[in-house]
Amino acid sequence: MLAGEMAQVNDATGVDYENTADEDLAKKAHDFYQRRELQVAAFNTDGVVSAQVWGTCPRCGHDLNIQVTLSAPVITWRGGGSATGRKDASEVPEDVEVGCGCGLAHAGAPEHVTGCGASFRLPTRPPTP
Repeated sequence: MLAGEMAQVNDATGVDYENTADEDLAKKAHDFYQRRELQVAAFNTDGVVSAQVWGTCPRCGHDLNIQVTLSAPVITWRGGGSATGRKDASEVPEDVEVGCGCGLAHAGAPEHVTGCGASFRLPTRPPTP
């Protein structure tokens, strides 16, 4: 293997890379979320809205820890180079779309792509007991 190359893995679960977001995966992700096997924390820091998702990927079963920027303020400028204002998109959304961030290059993945290719949506509020 050359320097900078990622090893392709086909782990014991036999999960090759597939860019997918189907209904079964969505249900499994939601079940993991309800059992707190997948957790979400959403933040608004000075108008920059982000989320962190961590836990077990519902497709490949590997650990993941993802940080996603959801929105940021837009600064408007006047012709002379000074800022004239800021538009905030500071509402924390009800859910967040994430993809597998296990950090492993699964067999069949495009070059330099990690994760198994799973995408799923999770609520940004804690699950109800």
